[in-house]
Amino acid sequence: MDRNTNLQNQSTEKSSTEQASLNSSTRPLSIEPPRSSYNDNQIEVLPNQPRQPADLQGLLRFAMEATKVEDAPNESNFYPIDDERKRFLDEALSSMSVNITDELQKDVKLLKNIMDLREEDDPSEYEAALDRVTDWADSMDMANDFYKIGGFSIFGICLNSSHNGIRWRVANLIAELTQNNSYCQEKVLEAGYMPILLNMIDSDTSELSRIKALYAVSCIVRGCAIGLRHMEVNDGFSVLIRTMQSPIQKLQIKSAFLLSSLCTKDKDNGLKLSLIKMGLIEQACGLLAMSSLLPETREQLLNVLNGLVNDNYYPALKECRRPELCLKQTLDRHLQESKAENCIDTESICNELLDKVFADVELELER
Repeated sequence: MDRNTNLQNQSTEKSSTEQASLNSSTRPLSIEPPRSSYNDNQIEVLPNQPRQPADLQGLLRFAMEATKVEDAPNESNFYPIDDERKRFLDEALSSMSVNITDELQKDVKLLKNIMDLREEDDPSEYEAALDRVTDWADSMDMANDFYKIGGFSIFGICLNSSHNGIRWRVANLIAELTQNNSYCQEKVLEAGYMPILLNMIDSDTSELSRIKALYAVSCIVRGCAIGLRHMEVNDGFSVLIRTMQSPIQKLQIKSAFLLSSLCTKDKDNGLKLSLIKMGLIEQACGLLAMSSLLPETREQLLNVLNGLVNDNYYPALKECRRPELCLKQTLDRHLQESKAENCIDTESICNELLDKVFADVELELER
């Protein structure tokens, strides 16, 4: 009896559900907006929101608190900053808003006092000023501004200082200011600093000063036609050839690199002819014949010869073929050494030079 009653009730519920479903499909869908849980005229303020900043220090605090939820899941605790860190942050923020032109003017004013610096005096203050200027004047606009505020007036007194640290630093500064900057190149040349730099390369007592002076000359003359004229007038190419024979490896490499670069870009061959008459090929062949030659120096010397014979320039080919220079034997030796050392670039230059200089000669002998 109870079982029949349950079955009947289940049948009645099923019939009611089906009827409700049928009725809902026949009436239009009704969409109601979500009910607001707060008064429309009242905005709920979320808890623990950082206060809007009023100054830079407040901005830092705002950023730290606002991003707190994005940090690692472990809870972070904020503590008062100690005095040392506070000083560091203050200095860092202060450096971000420094007026670079004002700072350059201060350093220029300081560096003008170098003329009163004696040999026994401590030059560290002036060296630090030169380092700052070099760091700041690293863009073309700032380099040009440095000239306009009278900065180039310090070069002469710095280049003639009795302190090595000042001489090499100012030579390095000149290099940085003039590199790929035609405006500063012309201003340095107009001021007459080229002879001083060339004399430093030739005879300065400091190895680093000689290297930095060569760096400065390289930056002044590359891509600057008037710079090459100043080199010629001041016998600068003879200085480079002598420097190529220096026992200081960096001077050898840098002078050979500059000469090969200038020869490669010499379209009318005027510079090549002058260098050949100065004995550059003979000097390069003599250095290449040395057994103690380091790989970096060897590669640059080969580049010098390759630049001179570029475009099959006949005066250079003729000089290279002089039997007393023994260049073919030297190139054959370097070719075998470069193969053994797996120096692909040197091997390629040796093959190129042998082909350019001696291929035609061997063909004539075969005939």
